Amino acid sequence: MTDAQYQAALAAYGQGRDDEGGHLLRQAAQGGHAPAMAMLGYQMLSGRGAPLDRVAGVRMTVAAADKGDPAACTFGAALVAAGVFGAPDWSRAVDYLRQGAEGGVPLARAQLRLLAGQASDDWPGLCRAIDIESWRAAPEPKVLSPDPSVRAFAGVASPAVCDWIIARARERLAPARVYGVAGDKAFHAGRSNSALELGLADLDLVVLALRERLAVLAGLPVMNLNAPQVLHYAVGQSFEPHVDFFDPAIPAEAMNIAQVGQRAATALVYLNDEGLEGGETDFPLLGLRHRGRRGDALVFVNLDSAGQPDRRTVHAGLPPIRGEKWLLSQWIRDGALRL
Repeated sequence: MTDAQYQAALAAYGQGRDDEGGHLLRQAAQGGHAPAMAMLGYQMLSGRGAPLDRVAGVRMTVAAADKGDPAACTFGAALVAAGVFGAPDWSRAVDYLRQGAEGGVPLARAQLRLLAGQASDDWPGLCRAIDIESWRAAPEPKVLSPDPSVRAFAGVASPAVCDWIIARARERLAPARVYGVAGDKAFHAGRSNSALELGLADLDLVVLALRERLAVLAGLPVMNLNAPQVLHYAVGQSFEPHVDFFDPAIPAEAMNIAQVGQRAATALVYLNDEGLEGGETDFPLLGLRHRGRRGDALVFVNLDSAGQPDRRTVHAGLPPIRGEKWLLSQWIRDGALRL
């Protein structure tokens, strides 16, 4: 019965009868049909096709993964590696990804190959080759400013990982927004680039492994990391001078600090450099401009030694003169974040 409901839901969606499709999908999922559970879980995680409900979406996805559904295993791998309900569990995450790969999910297979650094179809062998501790290794920094701390790191992400992140975001970019005084995210004349936030429905183990490394570079726990953003700048696009910390003097920002903590640090990963001119990260009060090569990272602290906002960290994303600029932007809070 549940399989018939699931097939009917797919047919309804295909014919544009989304309300009927959603009703049938929920019935099949409630009956324990694993593919229906996986699809509904993704809809709730993304807010696409069903109302956004992250808690229910995580539970539905993980339940479907535990039933062995390959798609749910692929998405569930990222959820358990991110530690949405507790400490990150990389062993379980990699095993989920193996099940997704063995079930024929291209996204799972590509992740295993990237994480293991091998072009193989031996999925268990690739799992054994993955060494998450190696992703937590930190290259030596180049200190660009001791106070406030601005440090550059070479070779944080491989070219393959950089290309992976760009490919995941390229077709889904939207005009970037800024955090407004009312607590909303709004368009602003001072920011003309585009962006994609990688929410729970968009994360994968490759991005999460890179976040493990960024946490080490910043000297803060990985559970303090916000959802990362992929940023794109075309020629002439920029982000005018701004700060990343929240201003406790602004009520909406003070409320954000109280709820989820202050943005203590920022990490940027430069995802491309070929054909690019301009596009530096500029710290006007420090007399510092920097642009890393592909795979390099820049990590700076937004707070002073007393834990207060440091206005010397004002910075800008300068426009490319030629080519396009891609970055992974990662804010890091001063406390752990939870779903």
